[in-house]
Amino acid sequence: MKKRQFQKLGNSISSFQQIKKESEKYWKKIDLEICWGFQIQEGSKWKKGLSEPELEDFQKQLNIVFPESLKNYYRTMNGLDKPGIDNNGGNGDIEFGSIFYSYPDDIPLIKAKIEWIMEANHVTEDIIKNQNVPSIIPYLGHRFLILDNEEVVLSMLGQDIILWGDNLSKGIALDIFHFPNSKPKKIDTNSFWNKKIL
Repeated sequence: MKKRQFQKLGNSISSFQQIKKESEKYWKKIDLEICWGFQIQEGSKWKKGLSEPELEDFQKQLNIVFPESLKNYYRTMNGLDKPGIDNNGGNGDIEFGSIFYSYPDDIPLIKAKIEWIMEANHVTEDIIKNQNVPSIIPYLGHRFLILDNEEVVLSMLGQDIILWGDNLSKGIALDIFHFPNSKPKKIDTNSFWNKKIL
């Protein structure tokens, strides 16, 4: 994917179809690095997108109403057909695991990631209710879509929270194609993520 294509990405189905096509082409020949964290295997392809009944069930199981951007993403693709590989920096056993979370396989993992961020940032049920904290949903590793009117993507690793992408498609493209991210902006965890950028 070229930088000008990236800059035009929105949250339409056609944007996600473009990411799907370009990423599968990109993954046809990809070398694994000796590093920490899950990497995409050569020849990986996206699994088929979800039907409307599957999307409904996905939302019910998470007790989250998906915005149209997230629905369009999952209508187009639903995780990868090969697991990610973590070679642990060459210092141990190779591990396999999910990269882009999929329905229904990764529902427990998605729930656990949400709980972890809530606990790490001391977000209780009372705070959610009284301070109108928007829902969050991870789609890859520690990348979370914030489910409010702005729908930005944050990289959330405990209390280390930065702006990752202006929208879901750009957040996904940044991780796949490794475009240089603009200067990351730190999030004020005391205002949680609903007030966003300092």
